[in-house]
Amino acid sequence: MTTNDPAGDSAAAPENGAANGAGNGAHAARATSFGAVAAAYDLGRPTFPVDALIWILGAGRGLQVLDLGAGTGKLAAVAAELGHDVIAVDPSQEMLEVCRRRPGIDTMVGAAESIPLAHASVDAVIVGQAFHWFDHARALPEIARVLRPNGVLGLLWNNPDTVVPWVRRIWQVMQGDGVGGTDRFDPVPIIDQSNLFTLLESARFRHWHDLNRQGLRQLAQSHSRVAVLKDTRRDQVLDQIDLIYEHTARPPEALRMPYFTDCFRAHPSEFANYRRTVDGPVAPHL
Repeated sequence: MTTNDPAGDSAAAPENGAANGAGNGAHAARATSFGAVAAAYDLGRPTFPVDALIWILGAGRGLQVLDLGAGTGKLAAVAAELGHDVIAVDPSQEMLEVCRRRPGIDTMVGAAESIPLAHASVDAVIVGQAFHWFDHARALPEIARVLRPNGVLGLLWNNPDTVVPWVRRIWQVMQGDGVGGTDRFDPVPIIDQSNLFTLLESARFRHWHDLNRQGLRQLAQSHSRVAVLKDTRRDQVLDQIDLIYEHTARPPEALRMPYFTDCFRAHPSEFANYRRTVDGPVAPHL
């Protein structure tokens, strides 16, 4: 869900509808705005490429996977379809209500800063469109705590290809800044400074998200910059989104929104593994 939000839910945030709402009032309002737009989020936002998740988790099946800041379960659903045992954790009850409609996913209300799971209880922690909302000083030790020694942390962001003129116009309208670019959130220094993980590896995957007029409106509604606007201003933004659709789409063909999915992966460091054994017992594989 999502300082790099491809959809503008990032640039001004220190770090989805997922995590903590820490920071100033504006950031807190944006961070907690997703529950009210859960349906729009689920219908308007893209999924994640299968290849991206295979790159993070490997080609096998049956891993115990935690989707942290899971929102409506877009990423969790891909992991479940790949044959993994998935638990989705998010602080928003409204988002999880949508997630529970997806098969093969267990859900729990919880935050990245206080994960409601035992020490060394999962093989992977995946975070889609949410890591930039976390309080990293508190969340990273929690992630390292619940990961098994050979586990993997995977971070993913769907970022629109704003080189395409009509895509850039959409983001200009949603961000309200006349620029329309997306500030890519860089997790590398945060992960490195934690000393809890190995060096991040990165990869990029291209995909497309098909939208009709209503879908494009829901995409806009789902972004925190739009969600927190007063009704009158939000309606103006959505009217502008409708105009872009009218001048770009060729119904009945879908409007194909191009995305890049930027992915990062790392493993617990020796320090994290040592600290975990000192702090608590390792949970058995189920």
